[in-house]
Amino acid sequence: MIGSRLMAVGDVHGQYKKLKTLMRRIKFDPKIDRLIFLGDLIDRGPESLQCFDYVMHLQKKYPESVIFLMGNHERHMLDYYDALAKTKDELDVRLLNRTSEWLMYGGDKTLPQLQQMGAKALQNRLDYARNLPLYYRAGDFYFCHAGVDPDVPLEAQQEKDLIWIREKFYNNYHGKETIVVGHTPIQNLQYMFKDITWDMYPVIRDNRIILCDTGACLAGGRLSCIDVITKYVWQA
Repeated sequence: MIGSRLMAVGDVHGQYKKLKTLMRRIKFDPKIDRLIFLGDLIDRGPESLQCFDYVMHLQKKYPESVIFLMGNHERHMLDYYDALAKTKDELDVRLLNRTSEWLMYGGDKTLPQLQQMGAKALQNRLDYARNLPLYYRAGDFYFCHAGVDPDVPLEAQQEKDLIWIREKFYNNYHGKETIVVGHTPIQNLQYMFKDITWDMYPVIRDNRIILCDTGACLAGGRLSCIDVITKYVWQA
C-alpha cells in the first residue's frame, strides 16, 4: 500500500514519557501502518505498568496493525509469578524474592506496581503476557526480541533463542530475510562491532540484521522506532 509503514520499536523498559513522545512523533495510522513492539516494555524504568498497559490496549484496539512481542523481561515476569504460585509459606516467598533473576535485572521496579493491583487485574495482565507472540513475519522481514539461531530454519526457532540469543546470532546469521531485533542496547555492542559509528541510532548490519535497542533506560539513551522499509527513524 502506498504510504504504508512497517515500523519497529526497540526496548521501552518502563520509559513511559519517552514512549508517549515517540508515539506523537510517529503519528501512527492504524489504517495503513503496522507497528511492532519488539518486547521488553517492562522493568528497569519507573513506569513499567503504564508502558505495558499502553501497548496492550493499543494492540487490542488495533489487532491487525499493532504487534506486541514477547521479550525476555516479560518471560522473566511470568516465570516469577509461576514460581510464586508454588510457594507454600512466607519463607518460600522471601527466598524467591532473594533469588529471582527477574528482580535482579529490573523486575524490582515492576513488582511493586503489580502488587498494588487487584487479583483480577493482575491475572488479566499475566494472561495477556503469556499469550504474546514470539515473532512476526512480514514479507522478507522477521521481527523478534533477541534474534534467531542461524543454524535453525526460521520456522523451527525456539523461544529461548528468540528472546535470549546474542553473539551467535550477531556473528553468524547470513539468511535471506532481514531480522529486526531489540534486546541488547547498542551501547553494549561496541566491543563487538568495531566498524560501527555509534550515534545512538538503530544499527543496520551488512548481514541483514537491524538492531533497534538504543538504550532508552540508560543515561543518554533513546527510544527508537524505525520504518524498516525506508529506514527512517523517529526517537524520543
